[in-house]
Amino acid sequence: MLNKELINLINTNVVKLIFDFSAEGTPRHSWFTAIHRMIKKYKIKSSNVYFISMDMKLGENYDIWSEKLNLPKINIIGLNYFVEYATHWVLKKKKFPIEDFKVDKIREKKFTCLNGAYRENRIIIVSELFRNGLENDGYISCIGNYGEPPRDIRNSAEVDKDLTFKDLIKYYMDSVYPKLPIVIDMEKDMELIEPYIGHSYVHEMYTNSYFNIVTETSYNFDTAAIIGNSIFLTEKTYRAIFGMQPFIVVSNPGFLKFLKSIGFKTFPEFFDESYDEIENPIERMNTIVNEIKKICSLSLEELHDRYYNIFDKLEHNRNRLIEMVNDRKMNYGNYLDVFE
Repeated sequence: MLNKELINLINTNVVKLIFDFSAEGTPRHSWFTAIHRMIKKYKIKSSNVYFISMDMKLGENYDIWSEKLNLPKINIIGLNYFVEYATHWVLKKKKFPIEDFKVDKIREKKFTCLNGAYRENRIIIVSELFRNGLENDGYISCIGNYGEPPRDIRNSAEVDKDLTFKDLIKYYMDSVYPKLPIVIDMEKDMELIEPYIGHSYVHEMYTNSYFNIVTETSYNFDTAAIIGNSIFLTEKTYRAIFGMQPFIVVSNPGFLKFLKSIGFKTFPEFFDESYDEIENPIERMNTIVNEIKKICSLSLEELHDRYYNIFDKLEHNRNRLIEMVNDRKMNYGNYLDVFE
């Protein structure tokens, strides 16, 4: 609770007020409204207020939002913390050598699509994979984290906008919901300690499939919100990179653009990446689904040829990830300076 003494310490540059959301990257619009109401009410010096998160677009979005409302700005700190999860794989890279990906044999599966928490964007993608008869073409999981029960999305305002997904929701409830949780066969004998979270990595999935459908944590169906359209880069993307797979990312616009800005390469040879520029979330989702259906229409032999034609990109990305693991400036920015 803020008292006069603490407010005075903040305003005289002795203390910094920090909102530490550094473990997540999906900030909400309403939080910043509340923060600025507090700043105004208690006459707090905004330059000594910090908000820390893993939303790499929050600084840009917050600037637009605060300027629109003519508000005194607070400090936004963005972290790329999840790259540290890759440390676990990098330390074991001799166990997961790049030579395993060079074996010239036709792989059994076309794709890998791993899903933890039952988020709307993941439910849509998994349901579309099953509805289009692609469940045997890839490794598909949808497990729910921390004992999370299967999600009934019939009344989800986020998904059911303008009844766009009415038929898909019915299919999900009739055909996919009863199957949940969906666990991949090769992992059924493993000790299930949140198998698709953090540093887990099943090498055989990646050496035995060609591309990755990355359903990232953040997918904002609210087009009116400025804050919330985040770029939240997690272990899901890094796992695909370490696993030497081209990827399509189910997330907010600008995700691929950000990946390229930090040194990774993307894969227009596999997907029409214009989806990354589509602001409308429904249109973007439909475009992504169509791209997945299109690439899945190729034979294993055709995917095999495409895969090895871009192998240099895959190798570049893996090496870039290994470089980033120890790049504290890249991953933490001026985060540590806040605490000096």
